[in-house]
Amino acid sequence: MARVEQVLANCAKEANSKVNDEDEVLKGQIPTAEQCREVVRQEKGRDVTRAMDLGTRKHAAALACVQRELGELYPENFRVQPRYKHDPSTGQWRQLDPALVAEWLRNGLESLLLGTLVPDVVIHASGNSQKVQRVFDFKFPCVPARKGQRPVWREYPEGHPHHSKTQGEMYEQALGGEKAPALVSPQFGVQ
Repeated sequence: MARVEQVLANCAKEANSKVNDEDEVLKGQIPTAEQCREVVRQEKGRDVTRAMDLGTRKHAAALACVQRELGELYPENFRVQPRYKHDPSTGQWRQLDPALVAEWLRNGLESLLLGTLVPDVVIHASGNSQKVQRVFDFKFPCVPARKGQRPVWREYPEGHPHHSKTQGEMYEQALGGEKAPALVSPQFGVQ
């Protein structure tokens, strides 16, 4: 697990630097609070800020790094962004087939995904994705954290099936693992 954590921390740092370097406005610099709040485009009728855009791009870069690095080291022991749905008939959480999720999205059935969980990286027993060992989620704060201020788990909003719980609480409740779920950030590594 120590080697996995090292890979994830390195992937977070690499993604953070790469995306900041490639950004046309930032040109390798750390964004200011004003730049983070700036609206860069509209998507599905809502504002997308630079913070949101950078976070999306950094997640994609980090996950590609994880696929590459862990794919070489432990190809049978991890999943990137698996989606889990609660099965009321069994009371268990089950992993959804990615092809089924893609079909639902193509057919406009996003409502079937409400309440699903999508951790960034799941480490599991070799060849057995149902035997979760640990869950990790990347966090890329737009403005670097002030001294001692670490990223935190996102709380689900009012009206959401998991309202008043955090992502970490839901990952632990639904998926378990040998250790509690962990956040990964470029500034603090695995926490």
